[in-house]
Amino acid sequence: MRGNVGKDLALMAARSAKPAKSLARIPGVYPYSVVPGGVQDPDELRSAAERDDVVRRHYARFDYSHARLVRANEAREVYLSYRIRDTVFWTRRKIRLHLGELLLTDGKITARARCGNQISDTTKPEVSNEEPEEDVMDQSVAQIGPEPSFPVRPLRAPPDLPGGQPTPPQLFASIFNFPYVPVAVPIPSGACPLNDDVVDGHCRPKRHHKPPAVPEPSTMVLAASGLGFILWRYRKNARPVAA
Repeated sequence: MRGNVGKDLALMAARSAKPAKSLARIPGVYPYSVVPGGVQDPDELRSAAERDDVVRRHYARFDYSHARLVRANEAREVYLSYRIRDTVFWTRRKIRLHLGELLLTDGKITARARCGNQISDTTKPEVSNEEPEEDVMDQSVAQIGPEPSFPVRPLRAPPDLPGGQPTPPQLFASIFNFPYVPVAVPIPSGACPLNDDVVDGHCRPKRHHKPPAVPEPSTMVLAASGLGFILWRYRKNARPVAA
């Protein structure tokens, strides 16, 4: 049990040893913006509408010819439009508009210049369950810093028994499984196996001729003895009989 606890603690330490990601705020870029990065004049809003269908639909009734930049002369609460992916919604609750905030208006439609989100004094039916909090919308977008270079060497777990060798924690043993699949080495184009011949541009197995069988010495002696006995009997029988 002490060994298992030691491994678990070492595994937790290996995971927590990864350096934290550095966060840096991008000034002037706010989450849920209809126009990311905002606009500085009516021409920028017109250009954004030409590039982005979401902006064009949201500002379909906006009069660019009479648009101008103004400062909010008072702090008040308004309903605010915001963007989630390719859809624009309106907040259910009012959002505080700050004194002196830069606005873009054509006299009828007014929007925040910093994000392109329109404002309204009345509620709108287009709402979402993903509505963000006010402080989230007012805080600039966070940029995640670069990841540490890999590979990162994990911490080694303590030995299971006193005097044992430390063993590395098995981080991926139960996650990944790569079965062994034998793979044959392909034969290069234009080459044949070692034991094959090239016949008419094709590989053909070599024909191995069986060498003639060589009789064993004992067989040769036995055959010679038999031939000698036959020759002796033949000569004996062929002698003339004396009168």
